[in-house]
Amino acid sequence: MNHSKSFKILGLSIVCSLFLASVGFTQQVPPAQTPASQADFSDSEIKTFVKINKEIIPVQENVQTEMISTIEKEGMKVERFQQLVQAQQTGSLKDASDDPQELAAFNKAGQEVMKLQENLQNNIQEIIAKNEMPQEKFEAIFVAYNSSPELKQKVDKMLADGDGV
Repeated sequence: MNHSKSFKILGLSIVCSLFLASVGFTQQVPPAQTPASQADFSDSEIKTFVKINKEIIPVQENVQTEMISTIEKEGMKVERFQQLVQAQQTGSLKDASDDPQELAAFNKAGQEVMKLQENLQNNIQEIIAKNEMPQEKFEAIFVAYNSSPELKQKVDKMLADGDGV
């Protein structure tokens, strides 16, 4: 059961990171501003945040499985795909591989993975809206979750204990 709890908590971080990265969310807390804490959000908002993440996690897990299958279907290992993604992001893809077949497989898998990510993003936005939480509030709680140890502890405990449903 501890493994399941850890997986759900890890899933929250992955889901939120994927979601925020996919919508281009790049909010940073200015140095003069103190990070939000759990006191900045009502218990109801935090419970809704947890509930949303509990709904998102299985959707994200399914998409992650599809992504892995897509990458492997193209004859690539996930680790190599990730290496090429990092090289592409730094502008050094040509240095990372000069194999035309590998690059073709990478491009094809990458296009499919992007479609899966777009679908995931849409599903996440629908889940947030269905739970009647403004996306901006969800994002603010996520930022606070990553910057406030007390909020992170509270959310993680609620996820592990099954609260927020």
